[in-house]
Amino acid sequence: MELLGIFHKRAHMEARGLCDAPYTEKGAHALAARDTATQEGVLACAQGRMRNAAALAGELGLMREERSLARIVLAAYGRWGNGYYEHIEGPVLTAIIDRDRDKLILARDRMGEKRLFYTAEAGCVAFADHPDLLLEAGAARPVIDAGGLRELFALGPARTPGRTPWRDLYALEPGCALIAQGEDLRIRRYFCLEAAEHGEDAEATVRAVREMLERAVDDIVPLRPAAMLSGGIDSTALTALLRQRMDRVCTFSVDYEGNAQHFRGTSFQPERDAPYIKLAVERIGCEHQTVELTQTALAQALEEAVDARGFPGMADVDSSLLLFARAIAPQARFVLSGECGDEVFGGYPWFRDARSLNAEAFPWSGSLELRAGVLKRRVRDKLKIREYVREALAGAVGRVEHLAGESAQDRCLRTMQHMCFEFFMTNLQERAVAMCEHCHLEVLTPFSDERLVQYVYNVPWEMKFLGGREKGLLREAVGPLLPESLRYRKKSPYPKTCNPEYARIVSGMTQRMLAEKTNPLVQLLDVRALEKLAASELSPTDTPWFGQLMAGPQMLAYLWQVNAWMRGRHAEITL
Repeated sequence: MELLGIFHKRAHMEARGLCDAPYTEKGAHALAARDTATQEGVLACAQGRMRNAAALAGELGLMREERSLARIVLAAYGRWGNGYYEHIEGPVLTAIIDRDRDKLILARDRMGEKRLFYTAEAGCVAFADHPDLLLEAGAARPVIDAGGLRELFALGPARTPGRTPWRDLYALEPGCALIAQGEDLRIRRYFCLEAAEHGEDAEATVRAVREMLERAVDDIVPLRPAAMLSGGIDSTALTALLRQRMDRVCTFSVDYEGNAQHFRGTSFQPERDAPYIKLAVERIGCEHQTVELTQTALAQALEEAVDARGFPGMADVDSSLLLFARAIAPQARFVLSGECGDEVFGGYPWFRDARSLNAEAFPWSGSLELRAGVLKRRVRDKLKIREYVREALAGAVGRVEHLAGESAQDRCLRTMQHMCFEFFMTNLQERAVAMCEHCHLEVLTPFSDERLVQYVYNVPWEMKFLGGREKGLLREAVGPLLPESLRYRKKSPYPKTCNPEYARIVSGMTQRMLAEKTNPLVQLLDVRALEKLAASELSPTDTPWFGQLMAGPQMLAYLWQVNAWMRGRHAEITL
């Protein structure tokens, strides 16, 4: 958390010692950020990694000592005005406060690797990189209305693009800029995935993908990162490319107490990661450590994971990454991750079956009956979960641009991938960034390089499934880097705990939550139905709530997180 600002003619706000960040005022405008620059009534700030910083600084004629990101942003605004952000590349947030023109510009990076939240009312805009900062500063009230509850129970932990569960608090979407002048506010989208004909054959496409991956890794080599290594094709290929460019690469994997004993293969997770990690380490030649997490630690970190994200998240899938990042942080400042590979190259099960796209629900939403069934009848009748999901799905389908003459299957798969970027990948990106930043570790995700994403988005699906395999294009592009058994390993998601002890712990936490009638979520839940569920034999693979990883125990942990989030922020619920 490094960025907090306010834009208003009559504004006054304290910096509240935010991360020891410098605090600057321009007239009635205020900004707390690590990297700021000012000139003639204009205040600029930047946060993140600007991929083209050196080239842009040279183009703008900045001396070496003037090349902070904020100074580059300030100079870019001076050169190009309102469209300055179109010239900036990489995961970086920028803000301009122009006092003389009474203007604010906020810009979020193209793929949404950095988060930016805002609230706006009567010519006042407050913004931050973490939602809790806006609540703490009094810029937004912790009110959850019916729309917010629908986000939590119909879509959560995913969210509708631009929305949050708080009534008047919004997320700036990826590739968008917010421009406020006086009392006028508008959102301008400056980047989106565009449908275009793909004119290259399979051989040229494989070569282009390999070159783009190498370029994306080259961009981060100067940071000398460690790597999260799962033994899957995504993380292993990136680690292998990194090792070709670095003399020494430290890698880390995560496992859970008792998992070897309790693991049972499923269609989602057919095999354990450990044998493939060992194979990858031997092939690549890296220095590897395994971080083993206990069930107790996993459960105890659930609330801290909420604080890191600022919202209820993916339960222990979040808390495990937080603990994993905490173990890596003393040994590395940056860490490489294979996040986003499945979204870009079509690795999820729903890409294999066009019939999984229907008009009723997102393919990763889990059971809508379960989502509605945990609520009291009066709440359920008010929220109309199924109708909300149907409307959100229709909106998502309507935002997809198609090519003339696309086959029905290609239209379906393009729609599926576009929705996956908007709803599913953004949730996983938020998880990765928030958990790692909370532990003072910066995660690097080369698969989310917008140049690669835009290119692969328009590759025909028969090429993406080259060889009849999911992610076949990626497998072919990185094939020479990997042993055959790893190259053709069936996709397996981020590892989660299979130990029934975890289910017992979260069941007990749920029962204690339900027993305390003053807990905010208890006012909304069908307590008897949830008590019965918590007392049942929860399977790590049954009772789906979200995606491939959030089953029975994670569903209870998610609800526990929702209650902790509401309670910790003194939420006001209005139905």
